[in-house]
Amino acid sequence: MQLSEVGLVLIKVSANDQDAIHMKIYRDSTVCRYGAGGLPQLGITGMSYFGDARFFDPIIAQVPEELLAQPINYEEPTPNGSLEYVVAFFGESTNGETDERAEWSKSTGIRIKIDQRSGFNHPIMGFLDNLTMVAAELTNEWYFDIMVKAQYNMSSSTLPILTFVTQPRQQAEIENNFGLYINQMLTSARRWSLASYDQNKTYEKDDLLYRGVIEETPESFRMEFRAMNGPLPVES
Repeated sequence: MQLSEVGLVLIKVSANDQDAIHMKIYRDSTVCRYGAGGLPQLGITGMSYFGDARFFDPIIAQVPEELLAQPINYEEPTPNGSLEYVVAFFGESTNGETDERAEWSKSTGIRIKIDQRSGFNHPIMGFLDNLTMVAAELTNEWYFDIMVKAQYNMSSSTLPILTFVTQPRQQAEIENNFGLYINQMLTSARRWSLASYDQNKTYEKDDLLYRGVIEETPESFRMEFRAMNGPLPVES
């Protein structure tokens, strides 16, 4: 497979068969994601169609052409718990679809499953870590909007019209997932910051517009929404 043929990049990191982060980035501008890089696995998934390749192009630019020539599949015993990286590339849709409905005829990629105490130190691990970080950083603000939509039913002005959110039915489960997400972002070794994710945007609910205001420290997070014609807090 050649880079020009790739229509979908899948990136997944899991531990003990729980996904810490799972992303699908399509050339056709569709993006899907759940997870913030930590555990337990989050149960809120977002899918949006952006209409441009703002995510796909920077990600595929990180991939050497020669990497697609030979798939890599390495697995070792995992008595101390498993850590698994998957980066897969798909191309040539046989049914003419280029999004979640596509039937891909070509695929290749990398799968590394190691023990959590493994001494495995192949250079491919640097590539996997870097590609995952690039994809996460690119989609972090969008996934924040997905989580805000699930938790508060507030639609960000930067969230594409063609957006779908899959979430638990019970509000208590949604709130638990949101809390886990915030904790994973605040405690990430990448030092993700949520404070900038509400800037230069508005939120809509029941045909009313709000501004989001985030108060964040390394240990805490609070978000409230203020109506455009005056403060109307929505508790976090």
